[in-house]
Amino acid sequence: MQIYESIFIINPNLSDEETNNVIKKMQDVVAKQGGEMTKFEDWGKKKLAYEVKKQKRGHYVFFQFKGTPAAIAELERTFKLTDAVIKFLSVKLEKELRVKAPPKPKKEKPAAAAPSTRPMSDQRRS
Repeated sequence: MQIYESIFIINPNLSDEETNNVIKKMQDVVAKQGGEMTKFEDWGKKKLAYEVKKQKRGHYVFFQFKGTPAAIAELERTFKLTDAVIKFLSVKLEKELRVKAPPKPKKEKPAAAAPSTRPMSDQRRS
């Protein structure tokens, strides 16, 4: 089974109940095709970068799941047939991304004494 990520944007004018029904419908499509949901994030309503289907805002949803190519084909077909979905993007991951923890800050060593400088009058001129 391959790992896929799918982001889709739902029409923001839908009620919360209708939005949840669309999300549930997409999760069911993945499950019926034998897919296994590994991550789900509801990003909420955000401003779109550009107008899509006369909408300036959209409700963003993110899925990461393991499935077959048939599962992603069926999911995308369902996206296209669902009027509430205004935009979607699905990608196949080469391998699962793992986020590394940020490096621990190094302890600072005490600064070495700066070399002493002689006044200009003591310096040789050539």
